[in-house]
Amino acid sequence: MYSMVQAGSMGLPYIAVRGLLGSDILKHRQDLKVEENPFNPGEKIVVARPIRPDVAVFHALKADRWGNAVIAGLRDDLMMARASRRVIVTAEEIVDHALNLEDALHNTFLPAMDVDGVVSALFGAHPCGCGLSYPVDELRLKEYLEAAKSESTFRDYLEKYVFTLGGHQEYLRRVGLTAIA
Repeated sequence: MYSMVQAGSMGLPYIAVRGLLGSDILKHRQDLKVEENPFNPGEKIVVARPIRPDVAVFHALKADRWGNAVIAGLRDDLMMARASRRVIVTAEEIVDHALNLEDALHNTFLPAMDVDGVVSALFGAHPCGCGLSYPVDELRLKEYLEAAKSESTFRDYLEKYVFTLGGHQEYLRRVGLTAIA
């Protein structure tokens, strides 16, 4: 999967991957094919279609109005951003000055050239945590994981937390974060 996102970020038509020959995965995945290695005739390799998401959404500790963002932790978000056709950053805070690489010490810097839009969203990573800003909400995350076990329970979860709400502030009230936000 990582290789396929990497291929998407580089604009490649496919990428060769190792370790899948002889596995059952090849029977169930149409985005993987066995081909002959063009550099070593007779050798079989697996080639994978690149992953190019239409939209990627990242939640940042802070962003500036130009699109530069600092995302908690050291991650491969830049590669996913470059593989995606559009990139949206939600942020705990939008600052008035331009952010740069030095602002991202021990975190991930996402440059404005890879971002299409920035939105302010306090607690936007909830129920997951956001660096040192707030921890994982274990209770809500367990609720999500339980709901995801079947289509009907997940539909109910989406009704409760997504489809019936008027926006992010209403979500925060529903999960008890009103006093903080």
